[in-house]
Amino acid sequence: MSWRAESTYQRQSAFAEDEKEYLKLAKKLREILKLEEKVKGGESLAQNQQDKVDSKDSLLQEVTKLAGKLPGDSDVLEKTQDITALLPAKTVKGIEQRRQQEQERRQNREKKQEEERRAPVFMCRHDRPILSVCVSADSRYLFTCSKDGNLICWSLEEKLLKALYTFAGHTGAVFTLDVTSAPPLLISGSADGQVKFWEGDPTRLTPLTVTSPKNTLEHGGRVRVLRWCPFDEGSSGRRFASASEKLGSKPAVIAVWHASPAGETKQLLEIKDLPGKANDLQWGGGGKLKLFSAHDNGYVGVWSVEGPGSLMKTIKLHNAAISALTLTSDASTLVTASHDKTSKAVDVSQAATETLATFELNRPLNAVAVTEDFVAQKSGAVVLAGGKDARDVTRAKDMQDDEFEAKVIDPSGQILADWGWWCFCHSL
Repeated sequence: MSWRAESTYQRQSAFAEDEKEYLKLAKKLREILKLEEKVKGGESLAQNQQDKVDSKDSLLQEVTKLAGKLPGDSDVLEKTQDITALLPAKTVKGIEQRRQQEQERRQNREKKQEEERRAPVFMCRHDRPILSVCVSADSRYLFTCSKDGNLICWSLEEKLLKALYTFAGHTGAVFTLDVTSAPPLLISGSADGQVKFWEGDPTRLTPLTVTSPKNTLEHGGRVRVLRWCPFDEGSSGRRFASASEKLGSKPAVIAVWHASPAGETKQLLEIKDLPGKANDLQWGGGGKLKLFSAHDNGYVGVWSVEGPGSLMKTIKLHNAAISALTLTSDASTLVTASHDKTSKAVDVSQAATETLATFELNRPLNAVAVTEDFVAQKSGAVVLAGGKDARDVTRAKDMQDDEFEAKVIDPSGQILADWGWWCFCHSL
């Protein structure tokens, strides 16, 4: 069947029968009005013309009666304003009331249709790019967030990923998420300037359903990074750090918050004096609790989380933006990923922050991870992933066949394996 046959479009000239009849009577009334003008001008009328003028009152009654039947959304009266002016005030008022009622009904219908269109539904996959992932503490579940504004929880208990739950509530792209345990609480940050808190224990949810947030924090700015503090324990709540980029009058900030198990929040500190938005954050331990932040100018900032959040140190590591950070399991080594196509391992257990190793690839780097046993120049492996920005891909002349594959690199810089997204999912 063609699209023309399926179309429900109706031309506006296809008036209802009452509207057609009204237009016919309006035409007759106009003829009478013209004859009356001739009489006023001193002209005499023929008998048939005089008969038309004499029928004006009865014709006007018919028009008034018919006007009362017109639907509230009819535009006939607006097209015949000269005739409408002849109608009794009571009739015109009734027509206007019906018009307003019809307009309200139409607005309510449109609002209901929009709500139904926007109503969240269970999603078996994202329909726009995935922007961030995290894994539950027991490694049974994978959480993803996307430009489509939703989060999805996947089961990792089988080789093929299975979508179990959809988390819906954001009105913009969801850039970041993180989950903590004891008690489990999932957080997400979006372009809508909100941080939302969700049930982090999937066993408490009904499979194949849509979940609403437990609470919402009006953060402001475009929330790019969220990180739970790994050093907090106990049932009274935990701290998390956030980073947002400038949006309107809201500047780029790094903030630290305390969240109760229910998601009720209190801001502990806010850092505004930044060289630009923070692309990533990592918590650091040692003598003082601190935050590491990655920036577009190639620097890592080291911030004290105690007191007002003062800058402890800046570390110049790269010649282009630092896109991602990760820490080794003992929190002694910070590993970076940069758009200058290098990754560096830095000793953050000492004040000198010596660079222990540099890893080079042939594409801008956007993500980094290390194995549990990674020690720079000794053991373990680094996983690096990246590729050119989407807007540059079609114009690039030096595209690599493996541009968007992740590379597993040993401490000496040798590539051990290539991982596509499919392999990555199966290895979690």
